Amino acid sequence: MDLYHAREHYWSAGKGCFGNQKEKLHQWAECRRLELDAGRVEAVIKAIRQLSSLPGYNQELCEPEMGYFKKNKERMRYAEFRNRGLFVGSGALEAGCRTAIGQRLKQSSMHWTVPGVNSILALRCNIISNRWEDFWKHREAA
Repeated sequence: MDLYHAREHYWSAGKGCFGNQKEKLHQWAECRRLELDAGRVEAVIKAIRQLSSLPGYNQELCEPEMGYFKKNKERMRYAEFRNRGLFVGSGALEAGCRTAIGQRLKQSSMHWTVPGVNSILALRCNIISNRWEDFWKHREAA
């Protein structure tokens, strides 16, 4: 789960409860940011649940956001992922798709079949990731 998209979910819950109280909202959201960055998703869920005691609590908004964190908590262990050298945002993946797919497949007057796209993308990804020789060794062995 993309960390930056996950942040939007606790912000949404906070905005629904704090409304125009920007300072309280920012303080509350900063605590959630630290918890989420540390991979403490249960703390974020608990904080959203505790919003129910506030006068501006919006159950229709907060319950789905809490459900989002509950459903995806195992995919939000961001501190662990960073320690393993993994990306926690989708930016690198999106840029890779633009580079591998967009630059090759979306040129003017190009029309592709699904098998053709799959074949050319496999080759393109091998070139971009410097695995061209490995690809051919694997093909020869097959």
